[in-house]
Amino acid sequence: MIESAVDSSLNGAFSSKPRYGDMRTGMDQNSAEPVIFRWFPEFRGRIPWVDLGLQPTPIEPLPGFGHGNLWIKRDDRSSSIYGGNKIRKLEFSLGEALQQGKKRVVTFGAIGTNHGLATAIFCDILGLDCTILLFDQPVTLNVKNNLWHLCSTHADIVYKQSLFRTVLDYFVKQRVRFLSTYFLAPGGSNTVGTIGYVNAALELKEQVDCGLMPEPACIFCPVGSSGTMAGLLLGCQLAGLETTVVGVRVSLSHFGPFAVCTAGAIRKLAQQTYRYLKDRSPNLPEVSIPAPVLLDEYLGAGYGHPTLAGGDAHEQMKTRKGISLDPCYTSKAFAAALDHCRKDQDQRRSILFWNTYNSVELPQPVAASDQIGISPELRAFLNRSETVGYPEHDPKPRKRRSADPMKQL
Repeated sequence: MIESAVDSSLNGAFSSKPRYGDMRTGMDQNSAEPVIFRWFPEFRGRIPWVDLGLQPTPIEPLPGFGHGNLWIKRDDRSSSIYGGNKIRKLEFSLGEALQQGKKRVVTFGAIGTNHGLATAIFCDILGLDCTILLFDQPVTLNVKNNLWHLCSTHADIVYKQSLFRTVLDYFVKQRVRFLSTYFLAPGGSNTVGTIGYVNAALELKEQVDCGLMPEPACIFCPVGSSGTMAGLLLGCQLAGLETTVVGVRVSLSHFGPFAVCTAGAIRKLAQQTYRYLKDRSPNLPEVSIPAPVLLDEYLGAGYGHPTLAGGDAHEQMKTRKGISLDPCYTSKAFAAALDHCRKDQDQRRSILFWNTYNSVELPQPVAASDQIGISPELRAFLNRSETVGYPEHDPKPRKRRSADPMKQL
């Protein structure tokens, strides 16, 4: 039956899988504790954390893009094992899983999930079992590459096809099947995971104070599961940065009646994270979470669909800086940043693009001959010769809202 084939466990299916667990002794030896623990020492021992990455991540200027005060935050280099924004979140969420004595982590994402891949890799390193539930998305080269590497980990991979079936499995079936399990929100965007980007904003403040860049007038970041932007919103308030965080929506806004990627959902997550922190430190400064600036017009045809503007942004970044962006998230966010640069020529106002995509080269994935154990559906994705690329023209643009959120910048 298809269901049994789709839901079959892949754990231990590959004799030639790279053993990320063997990399533990070679992990980044980052002796520096999170910035948030230095700013608020009372959090030590009260907030779970495990050292997984290399921080602070670099800040670099981006000359040649039509604006003399454009910068990039290199979270693509957040770890020497696997970079991107997920590592900051996993340091706190996997820290919580370990603190609670959990043996397995269950999460979900699309078939090209960066979050699922990062979770599988670092669960392997930390000795945690891992289950990744997958749903469909357009198959780009980046998606195929991520899926190859995900199949090369020791995670149990369960392909559910539709988002609805994936969510149902996550909230019902997996909770009955596994005991002593840590259920991690998609994108790693639970409350403790969001602290990773509160910490990132405090890190940015220290880099500004050290003169590495001027205080940014605005930060551009992609928004899918909301945790990165929610953390930056709260963190900028705690750090005293007068910076507008601009989110570029790359995901569906609602799942049925539930808000997933909306300004309201982002603000709610930031407020929940603030309350979590306030419960552990009554002396935490009182802050007001500003209304999030969330841009909808760069999404294109939907989640995972490349756009013409994103392709142009990717090509410019690759040619001028040698940094690769992905079609799903960062190319769309950088396209928005470039549009803003063209509209705002005030060179006194610095603009920061926060790169959340991994740039670390991973071990060679399993070969086609080692595909024993992969469900037929996933094998079909891996063997597909045709993939979705950046389009030559975008579909008819969506009507812009009457109130332009960028006018406040």
